[in-house]
Amino acid sequence: MIAFICLLRGADPQLPRDVAAQAQPGDQVILVDDSGAPDALTRLRQLRWPAGVSVTPIVTGTAAPGDGGIATNLALDVVTTSHVLVLEGRTRLTGPLPRTLDQSLFCGPDSILAQTIFPATPLRRAEGTARSDIAFLWALRQTHSAFEHPDRWATTPPRPGPALIGAVTALLDADPTASDWLQRSLPHWLTDPAPGARRIIGSQPIPFGRRLPPPAPPRINTAPLRIALRGPHARRTPLAYPHLAPLWADHLTLVDADVDLTVYGHPHDIIADHPKTVLLSEEPLWDSLYSPAPVDDVIALPMGRVHQLNHHTSAIFAYGRIPYFVLTDPRYISAYQRLFTRNAAWSLADWQAQFAARQVDAFFMAEYRMTGVYDFAQHEGDIIGLCSWRTRLALATPGRVRQQGAGWPGSGTRFDLTDWHGDKLRQLDNHTRILSAVENTHQPAYLSEKFFDAFAVGARPLYYASPAHSVHTLGLPQGSWVNLHGLTSDQAAEALPTSEDADFCAAYAAAQTMLRDLFTEDTIAAERARLGRAVIADLQRLAESGPI
Repeated sequence: MIAFICLLRGADPQLPRDVAAQAQPGDQVILVDDSGAPDALTRLRQLRWPAGVSVTPIVTGTAAPGDGGIATNLALDVVTTSHVLVLEGRTRLTGPLPRTLDQSLFCGPDSILAQTIFPATPLRRAEGTARSDIAFLWALRQTHSAFEHPDRWATTPPRPGPALIGAVTALLDADPTASDWLQRSLPHWLTDPAPGARRIIGSQPIPFGRRLPPPAPPRINTAPLRIALRGPHARRTPLAYPHLAPLWADHLTLVDADVDLTVYGHPHDIIADHPKTVLLSEEPLWDSLYSPAPVDDVIALPMGRVHQLNHHTSAIFAYGRIPYFVLTDPRYISAYQRLFTRNAAWSLADWQAQFAARQVDAFFMAEYRMTGVYDFAQHEGDIIGLCSWRTRLALATPGRVRQQGAGWPGSGTRFDLTDWHGDKLRQLDNHTRILSAVENTHQPAYLSEKFFDAFAVGARPLYYASPAHSVHTLGLPQGSWVNLHGLTSDQAAEALPTSEDADFCAAYAAAQTMLRDLFTEDTIAAERARLGRAVIADLQRLAESGPI
């Protein structure tokens, strides 16, 4: 017997009818509606099903974040049959359904889960994009022979981002027997990678073309890795944030002498050739302006060659759900939890009234930068300098516009404030219709606090993101924010919305609910753990590597 799991958010309207036509007595139909539609349960109860078919409706009452992992797991929890078929996206069931359950069922070009009948084993699906389902796919591979052949999984293979290496590493840590399968699968996953994914895979000890070695045994009862932080920008590295230190306290220790690695935060800080020197940079702007090759894992500086860990070359910054910088200070998280909880309680009508009462049309809070050095672009890595572009946009935007930040008339620098981020949120809360969240640098794996700040203060975010940018993995409704990618600053100024209609307010209200549900303690803990593992793994790997 088969359990048909139908994920109804974004599904073809005919999907329930397709399933009803194919279901047989003893089958189970599980209908999951996580769209947040108020009439979802009423609509599901009006459907008619064949006698002997068990139907279980699941309605979450709110739009779930991500791509369907949560919805799938809700359904898997109530499966009682021997086999499962997950139907998601625009998948349709056409033609007779094969009842030979040890054979694959291919229904269309959607997600791999919507193409195979698999045994109902105790599986859990990770939330996120296709790269997050690696452990799930491995579990299926162990129970179903169809997953032996990656080219049969999907008509269109996933387009992974840099976080792929984190998922691969986590699976190898959990189950070393997956190494051969991963070796065969990785080329398939990388047929059309997002910028940075292939380079990160190539920089890690996961070789292609030969048998993978078994994972190294864990380092037990060994002395922690000794790290020296050097240079004026050392405070802007993951190792310098007190809130993150417990994540690697048992593995890394900061010392001044007799070190295993010397870590810098900025290329200009490296003034001497120390053994085992690492540039650990959290700021893509510095990498773009001052690193000779921002997408390379080893760079040549005047004092010698050094390892480079940044948003292109390290899984440290390849976040799953919550980006790296938001984790560096607990005040970010606490502010977002408070504000998104408040915002999610407001209705569409509340938001319409809120925006109608705003005193400012658009607010740009960023440093004034018009020097040509900030106008740069690099095709490899999808790197674009946005500082000057953002300044020109602020000058070209019509209406009631405010600019604030170092270099603007009457503005100081944020570093003069004890809590610059809290001051920003207090100043802008319910104050402006539109808030620029444009980064200093466009880089696909880089997402700072700016994007979340705009939603938190109840403003429509302006952002600049290519299709490969990780901001899209948040799954927020596209209508809730403005993407200015590919536009000149003048074109962007003309494209800014002049009012907020009901469709926007509905999308915006849904986004607030999704952001409230994003910043849960479980998600935060999981993202912190991922970050800790990545820092330890990268620094241990470099400490144990040979000369460069």
